[in-house]
Amino acid sequence: RCGSGSGRQGGERRLSAFRSLSAPCRPEPEPECPMRLFVAVTPDERFREALSAAVDPWRERLALRWTPPGQWHVTLQFLGEWPESRLENLQRALAAVAGDGPFAVRPAGPGVFPTSGRPRVLFVHLDGGENLPGLAAAVRAAVGRVWPDGPQDDRPFRAHLTLARVRDPQAADGRDLLSRIDLSGLPPFVVEGFSLVASALGPGGARHRELGFRRLRKKGE
Repeated sequence: RCGSGSGRQGGERRLSAFRSLSAPCRPEPEPECPMRLFVAVTPDERFREALSAAVDPWRERLALRWTPPGQWHVTLQFLGEWPESRLENLQRALAAVAGDGPFAVRPAGPGVFPTSGRPRVLFVHLDGGENLPGLAAAVRAAVGRVWPDGPQDDRPFRAHLTLARVRDPQAADGRDLLSRIDLSGLPPFVVEGFSLVASALGPGGARHRELGFRRLRKKGE
C-alpha cells in the first residue's frame, strides 16, 4: 500500500548471519503513489472577495455544487496522474518557463460548458490578452518536454475560472443560470506567477496542495 513500510525488520535480523555468504539483502522498493496534478494561476484576494459577494446570494438558491473560494483558480494545464519519480524534473522544467512579467486579467462575464444543450459547469470568462494563453502554451511545452506521451490534457486552452458544477444537468437551463448571476462589477486581477498543485479527491470534495510557485519576471531579471 502507498506509504506503508516493507515489513522486513525481523527478516533483516534473521538474515544478518548469512550476509557474508549471500548477496546483500535489499529492501523491496515501495510502489509509487501517483499524484493528480495541475498547473494554475490563482486570483488575488481582492478579486476573490468581489466574486464571493457576487455569487453568495445564489449559493442556496441554485442547485449547484459550488467551488470553495479558496480553490478558485485558472487551470493552465491539467496534468493527470504523475508518478513522484517525475516530479523533480517537472518542477525544474516549470521553473525555467520564461515570461514577460506580471500581467492583468479581466473578467468577461459568466458562461457554461457545454455551450449547447444542458450545462454541466458554470464559469467566469477571463480576458488576459495574449499573455494568459501565451503562458499556458509555455507551461504546456515545458510539461511536454518532461513526459511527451504523459497523461496531461492537450485540449485547447480556455481562459476560465470554474464557479460551480451542475448537480442535475437534466434539470438545468444554461440560459437561466447566466441570466441570474451578475458579474459586471468584478475587478481585474494581476497574475504574479503560477503554481504546481496536487489535488486529492475525497468524500468531501477535492483538497488542493501547492507543490511549487513560479514567479513571473520580466526578461533580463
